[in-house]
Amino acid sequence: MRGTTETSRGTDHVLTARERHSALIEAMVADGTLTDPGLIEAFRAVPRHSFIPDTGASTVRGTTLDATGNPERWLAAVYADNAIITRVDEGGVPRQRGDEATPRTPEAEAATSSSSAPTVLAQLLGLAELADGLRALEIGTGTGWNTALLAHRLGDGSVDSMEIDPRVAENARQALSEEGRSPRIVVADGYAGRPESAPYDRITSTCGVRTLPPSWLEQIRPDGLIVCPWGALEGAGVLARFECPGDGTAHGTFHGGVGFVPLRVPGPQAPPVHDSGQQPDEYRLTQEDPIAPLMSFPSAFALSVMVPDWRVRRRWIGTGSGVWINDRTDESWVRVYPYGTSWMIEQGGPRSIWDEFEEALATWTELAEPPPDRFGISVGDDGTHRTWLDSPEGRSWPVTPATGR
Repeated sequence: MRGTTETSRGTDHVLTARERHSALIEAMVADGTLTDPGLIEAFRAVPRHSFIPDTGASTVRGTTLDATGNPERWLAAVYADNAIITRVDEGGVPRQRGDEATPRTPEAEAATSSSSAPTVLAQLLGLAELADGLRALEIGTGTGWNTALLAHRLGDGSVDSMEIDPRVAENARQALSEEGRSPRIVVADGYAGRPESAPYDRITSTCGVRTLPPSWLEQIRPDGLIVCPWGALEGAGVLARFECPGDGTAHGTFHGGVGFVPLRVPGPQAPPVHDSGQQPDEYRLTQEDPIAPLMSFPSAFALSVMVPDWRVRRRWIGTGSGVWINDRTDESWVRVYPYGTSWMIEQGGPRSIWDEFEEALATWTELAEPPPDRFGISVGDDGTHRTWLDSPEGRSWPVTPATGR
């Protein structure tokens, strides 16, 4: 059941899937999100509801979606401008399409596949500057919706899509077939790219990266483009558009905020963000909410650029909602929580992470609080990455590679 039959309830008209699809696309055209005629045609021709499973999916807020049990909620979620989670990893056991939907907690699960928000896909594909005759490699097939949009715009034979999860790939392949599309779906690790079919004119990824995999730079044609989410924090990412001259370097600009599922990278899995239970080396009280800069996108993004190697998670203790912060080694940490009418900040380990935050926020304030799109990133021929403000010759900060997942 995909909600394609018009129904009514009393005198109220219930929008069909086709009507909702049309309304979504026309809204993106009207507000300027979609401007390229070829992309507009692709979005009009490829409905999102054909790629969302009837059961087993959920909203980003955790609401379970069931096309049979509650078709109106399912359709409303499908055609809202939000991501839909289609697969999660709960303690190492991913939920499969069609599995019984049971309550999960953030501690027990992490999204490993999703359908990106429609405006995010429109922006991503727009930044890729797709044109007839180009060949594209997509990293992260996911539900197959973005793959279908690429295939409609460039042709099935011009699109290769890589998916690391065999069951996700099979579901996408089935949905694509039902829509009459047959791009090449490859079950493999997208971090390594697809050298046997390179070079490509475009590489797009719906998986987020902190540093570009070397294989992508090796497999892109001179003057090709790589477009993907970028960020050191999953909640404070941006769309990045990398121009690749063909000498192993790349120059990226940032465009709008976006959440993302991180690309799985080689190496040991990063430990979960957790309270170490250790006694702090330092306590301090503050009257000003210290968590607000971590929850506001512009300041959190600036912190992610200026302060290396940290991760954050909300926590709940008896006095209210706070945060944990850990570095990659798990040796340095911060606890922040309400303390009466004030806030308590505790930190320990060889790094004073909170001191680094305060210094970075002072710098960001002195620079007139630049928004994320004033930052950019450059990749050197030695593989090093540096973010910068306003231009590659401006103020810059080194980027630390991500750990494995």
